[in-house]
Amino acid sequence: MECFWSDLSKHPQCPHGPTLLFGTYENGKLEKFYVCAACRERKMCKFYLKENEKLTKQQAAKWEQEKKQFVNRYHHRPLYVRFNEIMYVTPENRCYCHTCEQLIFKTEKDMMNNHKNHDIKEGLTDYEMKHPTEILKPLENSRQEAQYFFTKQSTEDIVNILVKLKAKQILCICTPKIHEYILEHHEDTISSLLLDFDGRFHNFFGPLDYCWYNLLNNHFFNESAAHVFKDFLMQNGGKDTYLVCDPPFGSRVEPISWTIKKISELHKKWNNIEDENNSLKVMFIFPYFMESVMKQKSNPPGISGGLKDLNMTDYKVTYNNHPLFITDTKTTKIPSPIRIFTNVSLNLVKLPEAHGYRFCKKCQKWVAKENKHCKKCQECTSKNGLTYKHCDICKRCVKPYWKHCETCTRCIVTKHLCGQRPHVVGKCFKCNEAGHTEKECDVDEEIDINTTKAKIVKKRKTSNKKANINNAKKRKIGDSCVSEEDEKNISISKNTTKVSKKLEKKGKKQKISPELKVKTLKKPHLLKMQKNIKLHDQSNGIVNTKKKLRKQQT
Repeated sequence: MECFWSDLSKHPQCPHGPTLLFGTYENGKLEKFYVCAACRERKMCKFYLKENEKLTKQQAAKWEQEKKQFVNRYHHRPLYVRFNEIMYVTPENRCYCHTCEQLIFKTEKDMMNNHKNHDIKEGLTDYEMKHPTEILKPLENSRQEAQYFFTKQSTEDIVNILVKLKAKQILCICTPKIHEYILEHHEDTISSLLLDFDGRFHNFFGPLDYCWYNLLNNHFFNESAAHVFKDFLMQNGGKDTYLVCDPPFGSRVEPISWTIKKISELHKKWNNIEDENNSLKVMFIFPYFMESVMKQKSNPPGISGGLKDLNMTDYKVTYNNHPLFITDTKTTKIPSPIRIFTNVSLNLVKLPEAHGYRFCKKCQKWVAKENKHCKKCQECTSKNGLTYKHCDICKRCVKPYWKHCETCTRCIVTKHLCGQRPHVVGKCFKCNEAGHTEKECDVDEEIDINTTKAKIVKKRKTSNKKANINNAKKRKIGDSCVSEEDEKNISISKNTTKVSKKLEKKGKKQKISPELKVKTLKKPHLLKMQKNIKLHDQSNGIVNTKKKLRKQQT
């Protein structure tokens, strides 16, 4: 399945905002259609429309009604007023109903039947009220909005990195932990705005601190939230503004890249920024093994910006409520695979030395302690948190538990089936053709063959030219080295042509004597024989007697 970049303002809308344009290949033909941007399962949002079709009036009215119902679930200002009212009472009288997704007083719970048999958390402290991630249960639906909250250590480290970079405004997209920490520790020096799809944050943050937002289509569910977002990006003339984003890992990279590129462009436009140093800085949190997908698939061919321009750091991000994304535990040998990707120069992103991170002078960036510099590759090559080893056959560094397989002609896990290739459904990153991967692509080989053919043709042309020049030179040399006998033959043939021309002018049809013909046709070896006969006649006196006879006749 492919996801296409296009103008979302022209797309049909479902309750979760503008839909996305996808495409699948059916019998070799690409079928495009619009589906929900937030839900990756049709059961949760049933919107589906083919590209060239239009909604009927009944369908359009139905989706408009569902859209209003979804948006009317939360009314921000009244909910924030209630938050302040509950903050005035003692912690014993504060409650949160997980079933109704709202803050309530304890008296409401005891005296009213509205919350009977509901899942309610009682005795909310001041700390919990200002840190709703400590109260709210993480959403666990991986097909829509699965939530994983940073550990306390990762939250502190990320904020400290931003503080060292002298960030003044931080746009927190799907990172409530970062937002909470900034409001608690750096409220006077750093301004923060949370954009999140989880509407439960309406109960805890004010309209100037939180916007109900869909990252995958850059959609604000309230118009007032869009104005708050614009005012935030225009603070301080847009200088020292950072975007920190921790998206759901099951989301497509194409719409996320489009959104980040769009926000960056709006930041430039609204602040009239020409100097690239003042452009929006991005901190994007994603698995390291998605690096190649981000570089090659997030944007259409030939378009920069978004996720494509981000570089990976070595910092390992950890989560409280995920069993695999945890570091330094006895249960997991392999550290967290989550990294920070950024468009900030890597030599400026100082990682915490207390956790073993160090600065590599050769690579000019901060790296993890296990990431050793390879002299052959001339870079620090480790990515998964283990020390890589160099394979001289593959001419690159590979994971330590990989071995070179002669049958597969590459390094791979020791236990594997040789010659087995996965069924490729998508397109190649290099040639954009279906049926094979980038490693199996023959584009470079074809280019090499064509270039070699062109070189051979050029060589042939040059060799032919050289041969012609050499032949011409040989002819000149041969002409200069012609024997005397050949010169005589040439002169005889020239004389015969002159004589024949003179006779034609005079009008006399005199035939050329056979002796003259013989002379013109004579070859060198015949001339030699004639000379020998002539000399023999002279020695016998025959020539002299013939001359006397001729004189007497005249």
